[in-house]
Amino acid sequence: MFRAVTSAHQRKKQPDVIRAQLLRAAAELVTQGGTQAVTLEAVAAHAGVTKGGLQHHFKSKQLLLDALFEEMNRQFVESFHANIAEDPEAHGREARAYLRAMVSSPANSEQIRGLRALIGSMMVEPDLRERWNCSWQDDLQLKSGEVSPQDINSIICRLATDGLWFADLIEDQGISPEVRAAVIRRLEELTRE
Repeated sequence: MFRAVTSAHQRKKQPDVIRAQLLRAAAELVTQGGTQAVTLEAVAAHAGVTKGGLQHHFKSKQLLLDALFEEMNRQFVESFHANIAEDPEAHGREARAYLRAMVSSPANSEQIRGLRALIGSMMVEPDLRERWNCSWQDDLQLKSGEVSPQDINSIICRLATDGLWFADLIEDQGISPEVRAAVIRRLEELTRE
């Protein structure tokens, strides 16, 4: 009877698993040292793959960083849409979903540090700011021209939410957890007015 012998070279390749592994490694490196710490060699070594294996998925550092930003953005969009789907009240739904996705359940500290590094890079590098402009913002339906008081409330909620998120991002200790929770409750109320 013939028995097949499998070796590491004969294992079935799992490109999605390797890609996710590479993105996790890049996120960890960004967290530890910012975008400048992300080199193809460092990511490959951190992920335990060859540089050629990494380049099969990402031909350059910029493509790797773009994919990392897109992954974080995808996670936010999924959370945003899940919050919309769970909210039975139509009035102010998008603003509440945005609030909940952004600040009601802050991301874990590793994710926050990774986002901090990516956002910091966007602030000082105009090309990254342009590349990583978020298209999901159209979902918030911010209107120009004639707007209702309810639309203004949604815009106020959106801008305040961005401020809370940014305070989380820079680890602003000026707001106690109790005050932060009260602000979030008030913003939720504002979306219903």
